[in-house]
Amino acid sequence: MKWKKKHILYILFTYLLFQFVWWEILLVKLHHQNFEKEKQLAALRITDYQEFQKLERKISEQQTKKIIMIVGEGTVFLILIVYGFYRLLKSYEKDIAISQRQTHFLLSLPHEIKTPLSIIQLNLQTLLHHTQLLEDKRTQIIQSALEELKRLQQLIDHLLLSNKISKDKYHLHLQEINLSEYIKNIVEKYPSQKHIEYDLEENVIIKADEYLLNVLLQNLLSNAVKFSEKYIYIHLYKKNNSVYLDFVNDGDLIDDKEKEHLFELFYRRKSDEQRGIKGTGLGLYIVKQIVDWHHFNISVFTKDNYNVFQVVF
Repeated sequence: MKWKKKHILYILFTYLLFQFVWWEILLVKLHHQNFEKEKQLAALRITDYQEFQKLERKISEQQTKKIIMIVGEGTVFLILIVYGFYRLLKSYEKDIAISQRQTHFLLSLPHEIKTPLSIIQLNLQTLLHHTQLLEDKRTQIIQSALEELKRLQQLIDHLLLSNKISKDKYHLHLQEINLSEYIKNIVEKYPSQKHIEYDLEENVIIKADEYLLNVLLQNLLSNAVKFSEKYIYIHLYKKNNSVYLDFVNDGDLIDDKEKEHLFELFYRRKSDEQRGIKGTGLGLYIVKQIVDWHHFNISVFTKDNYNVFQVVF
């Protein structure tokens, strides 16, 4: 069906283009015939040959100007038609891509919800049926259930926040925040088996919505941990009267073509799907919206064979 719609669009454009060129050719021919008739009438009316030549040159000049005007206007219209078709095609392809991502998201969402629920259920059943477990084992099972519950809560929060973002219903509550201490607390409490290094300039104060800032930092940290192999590095520093925050990881380098799509709704890299890395395509989209709302900037680049997500406050 998608193939047919796209090819119907190409067929309609080709037909429109053909008709336009044919119309312009006919218009030029029509004006040429009119000028020829005008010459013939002048020849019948004027007996002086020199006077007739002057009039013929004048008619020829008018004919040339008229044809140039027709061709010029036709060229402008042709450029507008081609540009309009190009924009229409790009819009169509973008809608198809978003539709495909949305379908993928809806297909993956039940799994994203069911997995933590299944783990929580299994942990609770283990506690219920094995009442003689050692205290350390019980604590480990409870901690696992709490982590899955937190993961489920985060997914629900993302869905709710995404809905508010799309409908522009969230209102910022700006306040001064010690970004250095805030990042340090998040990193030290983050449940990760991977080692996270950080270098934070002390007492860096910014104005931000605390809840959205927390979502921003959690998502960028989660992204760095999820896609890294071994190395995760967070660097906070001041430069040229701006505050820079870099999240660095040693995962597969992000292709230049993919960088411009990373913050789009439901976007996921094909390589991540092939490697079985879980995700919904909401995290970085929400990050971009939060950055835009605060009038911050975010960019993605590679440096020394590392991926860098850089926020400028």
